[in-house]
Amino acid sequence: MLVLVVSGFVIAGIASWLGGAWADKSGLQDVTLPRSVEIQLPPPSQPRRGGDEVAARSGGPFVRDRLTFPPLDFPAVIMHSSITPGKCYRVDPGSMSCSCNYFLLRGAHAPVGSKERLCRHLRRFYAQRGGLAPIVNMVLLDDVHFCESDQLWSGEVEGVPVAIAWREGDPWVTLYSRNNALGQPAQFERFNYHLGRQDWADGRMPRFNAAVIKSMLGEWFGKK
Repeated sequence: MLVLVVSGFVIAGIASWLGGAWADKSGLQDVTLPRSVEIQLPPPSQPRRGGDEVAARSGGPFVRDRLTFPPLDFPAVIMHSSITPGKCYRVDPGSMSCSCNYFLLRGAHAPVGSKERLCRHLRRFYAQRGGLAPIVNMVLLDDVHFCESDQLWSGEVEGVPVAIAWREGDPWVTLYSRNNALGQPAQFERFNYHLGRQDWADGRMPRFNAAVIKSMLGEWFGKK
Protein backbone atom coordinates (compact mmCIF):
# COMPACT_ATOMS: atom_id res chain seq x y z
CA MET A 1 0.00 0.00 0.00
CA LEU A 2 2.84 2.37 0.91
CA VAL A 3 4.55 1.55 -2.39
CA LEU A 4 1.44 2.56 -4.37
CA VAL A 5 1.15 5.92 -2.56
CA VAL A 6 4.82 6.74 -3.11
CA SER A 7 4.53 5.74 -6.77
CA GLY A 8 1.54 8.07 -7.16
CA PHE A 9 3.49 11.03 -5.78
CA VAL A 10 6.41 10.27 -8.08
CA ILE A 11 4.17 10.09 -11.17
CA ALA A 12 2.40 13.33 -10.23
CA GLY A 13 5.72 15.08 -9.75
CA ILE A 14 7.02 13.93 -13.11
CA ALA A 15 3.80 15.08 -14.83
CA SER A 16 4.03 18.49 -13.14
CA TRP A 17 7.66 18.89 -14.23
CA LEU A 18 6.86 17.90 -17.81
CA GLY A 19 3.90 20.32 -17.94
CA GLY A 20 6.06 23.20 -16.72
CA ALA A 21 8.80 22.36 -19.20
CA TRP A 22 6.27 22.30 -22.09
CA ALA A 23 4.81 25.63 -21.02
CA ASP A 24 8.30 27.20 -20.91
CA LYS A 25 9.16 25.75 -24.33
CA SER A 26 5.92 26.80 -26.02
CA GLY A 27 5.86 30.25 -24.47
CA LEU A 28 2.21 29.87 -23.42
CA GLN A 29 1.07 31.89 -20.46
CA ASP A 30 -2.21 32.48 -18.73
CA VAL A 31 -3.53 35.90 -19.78
CA THR A 32 -6.23 37.78 -17.91
CA LEU A 33 -8.35 39.76 -20.36
CA PRO A 34 -10.07 42.98 -19.31
CA ARG A 35 -13.81 42.81 -18.96
CA SER A 36 -14.40 45.25 -21.83
CA VAL A 37 -12.11 45.99 -24.71
CA GLU A 38 -12.75 48.84 -27.15
CA ILE A 39 -11.71 47.82 -30.64
CA GLN A 40 -11.07 50.55 -33.18
CA LEU A 41 -12.09 49.28 -36.60
CA PRO A 42 -10.69 50.89 -39.74
CA PRO A 43 -13.18 53.00 -41.72
CA PRO A 44 -14.99 51.09 -44.46
CA SER A 45 -13.52 51.48 -47.89
CA GLN A 46 -15.46 53.65 -50.31
CA PRO A 47 -16.68 52.02 -53.51
CA ARG A 48 -15.08 53.15 -56.72
CA ARG A 49 -17.00 54.22 -59.75
CA GLY A 50 -16.08 52.72 -63.07
CA GLY A 51 -17.92 53.13 -66.34
CA ASP A 52 -21.59 53.64 -65.57
CA GLU A 53 -21.36 52.77 -61.89
CA VAL A 54 -22.25 55.53 -59.47
CA ALA A 55 -19.95 56.31 -56.57
CA ALA A 56 -21.15 56.84 -53.04
CA ARG A 57 -22.66 60.27 -52.55
CA SER A 58 -20.68 62.88 -50.67
CA GLY A 59 -23.81 64.77 -49.62
CA GLY A 60 -27.62 64.74 -49.59
CA PRO A 61 -30.24 63.97 -50.48
CA PHE A 62 -29.83 60.75 -48.55
CA VAL A 63 -32.57 58.16 -48.40
CA ARG A 64 -33.87 59.69 -45.17
CA ASP A 65 -34.50 62.97 -47.05
CA ARG A 66 -36.67 61.48 -49.75
CA LEU A 67 -40.33 62.36 -50.12
CA THR A 68 -42.79 60.28 -48.14
CA PHE A 69 -46.54 59.96 -48.54
CA PRO A 70 -48.36 59.73 -45.19
CA PRO A 71 -51.86 58.23 -45.14
CA LEU A 72 -54.62 60.70 -46.00
CA ASP A 73 -57.66 61.32 -43.82
CA PHE A 74 -60.24 60.45 -46.46
CA PRO A 75 -62.75 57.60 -46.65
CA ALA A 76 -62.25 54.78 -49.11
CA VAL A 77 -63.46 55.41 -52.65
CA ILE A 78 -64.23 53.35 -55.74
CA MET A 79 -61.95 54.37 -58.60
CA HIS A 80 -62.47 53.40 -62.22
CA SER A 81 -59.57 51.92 -64.12
CA SER A 82 -57.96 54.25 -66.67
CA ILE A 83 -56.82 51.23 -68.70
CA THR A 84 -59.55 48.59 -68.54
CA PRO A 85 -63.09 49.89 -69.24
CA GLY A 86 -65.62 48.82 -66.62
CA LYS A 87 -62.94 47.79 -64.12
CA CYS A 88 -63.13 49.37 -60.66
CA TYR A 89 -60.91 49.28 -57.58
CA ARG A 90 -61.39 50.13 -53.94
CA VAL A 91 -58.84 52.73 -52.89
CA ASP A 92 -58.38 53.43 -49.17
CA PRO A 93 -56.11 56.47 -48.61
CA GLY A 94 -56.32 56.02 -44.85
CA SER A 95 -54.48 52.69 -44.97
CA MET A 96 -52.75 53.38 -48.28
CA SER A 97 -54.25 50.28 -49.85
CA CYS A 98 -55.93 49.33 -53.11
CA SER A 99 -57.69 46.25 -54.40
CA CYS A 100 -55.76 46.16 -57.70
CA ASN A 101 -53.39 43.29 -58.41
CA TYR A 102 -50.38 45.57 -58.68
CA PHE A 103 -50.85 46.75 -55.10
CA LEU A 104 -51.61 43.29 -53.76
CA LEU A 105 -48.47 41.82 -55.34
CA ARG A 106 -46.03 44.69 -54.71
CA GLY A 107 -47.26 47.77 -52.85
CA ALA A 108 -48.83 45.85 -49.97
CA HIS A 109 -45.39 44.65 -48.86
CA ALA A 110 -43.95 48.19 -48.57
CA PRO A 111 -44.18 50.27 -45.37
CA VAL A 112 -47.15 52.61 -45.03
CA GLY A 113 -46.09 56.11 -46.02
CA SER A 114 -43.43 55.01 -48.48
CA LYS A 115 -43.40 55.79 -52.18
CA GLU A 116 -43.00 52.07 -52.92
CA ARG A 117 -46.57 51.54 -51.73
CA LEU A 118 -48.16 53.71 -54.42
CA CYS A 119 -49.96 51.92 -57.21
CA ARG A 120 -51.42 53.80 -60.19
CA HIS A 121 -54.71 54.42 -58.35
CA LEU A 122 -53.16 55.62 -55.10
CA ARG A 123 -50.90 57.92 -57.11
CA ARG A 124 -53.92 59.40 -58.85
CA PHE A 125 -55.68 59.95 -55.51
CA TYR A 126 -52.62 61.63 -53.97
CA ALA A 127 -52.26 63.88 -57.03
CA GLN A 128 -55.92 64.91 -56.80
CA ARG A 129 -56.44 65.15 -53.03
CA GLY A 130 -53.04 65.02 -51.37
CA GLY A 131 -52.30 68.76 -51.39
CA LEU A 132 -48.86 68.14 -52.89
CA ALA A 133 -46.76 70.54 -54.93
CA PRO A 134 -47.78 70.67 -58.62
CA ILE A 135 -44.40 69.32 -59.73
CA VAL A 136 -44.78 66.30 -57.43
CA ASN A 137 -48.22 65.69 -58.89
CA MET A 138 -46.63 65.64 -62.34
CA VAL A 139 -44.20 62.95 -61.19
CA LEU A 140 -47.03 60.87 -59.74
CA LEU A 141 -49.11 61.12 -62.91
CA ASP A 142 -46.23 60.30 -65.27
CA ASP A 143 -47.31 56.68 -65.78
CA VAL A 144 -44.69 56.03 -68.45
CA HIS A 145 -41.64 57.00 -66.41
CA PHE A 146 -42.80 56.64 -62.80
CA CYS A 147 -40.97 53.96 -60.82
CA GLU A 148 -42.11 53.33 -57.27
CA SER A 149 -38.65 52.15 -56.16
CA ASP A 150 -36.86 55.35 -57.25
CA GLN A 151 -35.82 57.82 -54.58
CA LEU A 152 -37.59 61.17 -54.97
CA TRP A 153 -36.58 64.64 -53.84
CA SER A 154 -38.47 67.88 -54.43
CA GLY A 155 -37.57 71.48 -53.72
CA GLU A 156 -36.56 74.74 -55.38
CA VAL A 157 -33.36 75.43 -57.29
CA GLU A 158 -32.76 79.09 -58.11
CA GLY A 159 -36.35 79.77 -57.09
CA VAL A 160 -37.71 77.26 -59.62
CA PRO A 161 -39.57 74.09 -58.50
CA VAL A 162 -37.59 70.92 -59.22
CA ALA A 163 -38.19 67.21 -58.62
CA ILE A 164 -35.32 64.72 -58.88
CA ALA A 165 -35.70 60.94 -59.07
CA TRP A 166 -32.76 58.54 -58.88
CA ARG A 167 -32.06 54.86 -58.42
CA GLU A 168 -29.11 53.47 -56.48
CA GLY A 169 -26.44 52.28 -58.91
CA ASP A 170 -28.06 53.85 -61.98
CA PRO A 171 -26.03 56.60 -63.70
CA TRP A 172 -29.17 58.23 -65.09
CA VAL A 173 -31.04 60.78 -63.00
CA THR A 174 -34.51 62.00 -63.97
CA LEU A 175 -35.41 65.63 -63.35
CA TYR A 176 -38.61 67.60 -63.61
CA SER A 177 -38.38 71.37 -63.76
CA ARG A 178 -40.40 74.35 -64.86
CA ASN A 179 -39.51 75.27 -68.42
CA ASN A 180 -41.82 78.09 -69.49
CA ALA A 181 -41.84 81.83 -68.80
CA LEU A 182 -42.19 82.68 -65.11
CA GLY A 183 -45.09 85.05 -65.70
CA GLN A 184 -47.25 82.27 -67.14
CA PRO A 185 -48.98 79.28 -65.53
CA ALA A 186 -46.28 76.77 -64.63
CA GLN A 187 -45.48 74.04 -67.13
CA PHE A 188 -43.05 71.31 -66.15
CA GLU A 189 -40.93 69.11 -68.38
CA ARG A 190 -38.87 65.99 -67.78
CA PHE A 191 -35.10 65.82 -68.38
CA ASN A 192 -32.45 63.12 -68.00
CA TYR A 193 -28.89 63.64 -66.78
CA HIS A 194 -26.02 61.12 -66.95
CA LEU A 195 -23.81 61.25 -63.85
CA GLY A 196 -20.82 59.53 -65.44
CA ARG A 197 -20.70 61.66 -68.58
CA GLN A 198 -21.94 64.76 -66.74
CA ASP A 199 -24.22 65.83 -69.55
CA TRP A 200 -27.89 66.00 -70.50
CA ALA A 201 -29.64 63.45 -72.68
CA ASP A 202 -30.08 64.71 -76.26
CA GLY A 203 -28.74 68.10 -75.20
CA ARG A 204 -32.07 68.97 -73.51
CA MET A 205 -31.70 70.77 -70.20
CA PRO A 206 -33.83 72.90 -67.86
CA ARG A 207 -34.26 76.44 -69.06
CA PHE A 208 -33.58 78.36 -65.85
CA ASN A 209 -31.33 76.34 -63.56
CA ALA A 210 -29.41 73.71 -65.57
CA ALA A 211 -25.93 74.85 -64.46
CA VAL A 212 -26.86 74.96 -60.78
CA ILE A 213 -28.59 71.57 -60.96
CA LYS A 214 -25.52 70.07 -62.63
CA SER A 215 -23.28 71.41 -59.87
CA MET A 216 -25.72 70.21 -57.22
CA LEU A 217 -25.80 66.68 -58.66
CA GLY A 218 -22.01 66.64 -58.63
CA GLU A 219 -22.05 67.41 -54.90
CA TRP A 220 -24.75 64.84 -54.18
CA PHE A 221 -23.41 61.91 -56.12
CA GLY A 222 -19.71 62.71 -56.38
CA LYS A 223 -17.73 63.68 -59.44
CA LYS A 224 -15.93 61.18 -61.59
